[in-house]
Amino acid sequence: MSTDKEKVTWISHRGLCQQADENTRASFEAAVQAGFHYLETDLRASQDGHIVLSHDEVLHPDTPAEINVSNSSREALSQVKLSKGSPLLFFDEFFAQFHQQGHVLDIKSETAMPVIALLPRYKINLEKTIFLLWSDAHQKALLKAFPGANCFARENECRRAGFAILFGMPFFGGLKAGKIYSIIPSIAGRSLFREKIVNRYHQYGAGVLAYLPDTREQAQMAIEANVQYILSNDDFNLIPKKL
Repeated sequence: MSTDKEKVTWISHRGLCQQADENTRASFEAAVQAGFHYLETDLRASQDGHIVLSHDEVLHPDTPAEINVSNSSREALSQVKLSKGSPLLFFDEFFAQFHQQGHVLDIKSETAMPVIALLPRYKINLEKTIFLLWSDAHQKALLKAFPGANCFARENECRRAGFAILFGMPFFGGLKAGKIYSIIPSIAGRSLFREKIVNRYHQYGAGVLAYLPDTREQAQMAIEANVQYILSNDDFNLIPKKL
């Protein structure tokens, strides 16, 4: 797989949230302003058939205002205020405003099938969308609805590939050409954002996403290691000044 350090795809993890609640209009507007190429968000279905952007199934847990997303109507969810004061955002609102950006759509397991049933209502550009699912059955359902859709390797696939490569046995990793695998910054103090490691994935025709670098230095290392994607909570000024 060819790589280009000048063309790393930056993915904003739930938007830029330093001043805004995650998965909200304000966080995504901040990410677009910062120059992120893709916006990552979490999809859940409401009780009455709307897709809401929320990482958590239960909002404001252990308080009188606790609300369960999948058991609530759009009207009820529209009244929710998050910790920094923003309302929840629904997918139709997100898609209307941010359809020109690339998307990473994390379809949460609890309501995956209703979400998959609702998504064909939208003219999703599969060339600029990557899906993340948490079970084989859900991924098969998504691919039936969107043949040819690009899906990230699931957590178990990433773990298997990562350990196989770390132990010098990539042939046991189940690596598949064209699939994108996530790697974390380090394990037991050992950096994984290294060219030698990333090249193992590339030898199998697989892509690599650097998962949530904690510092500018880690993000720089990921770029130098030839990853194709960086999923980040920070823009790190979208780095390549040194490259």
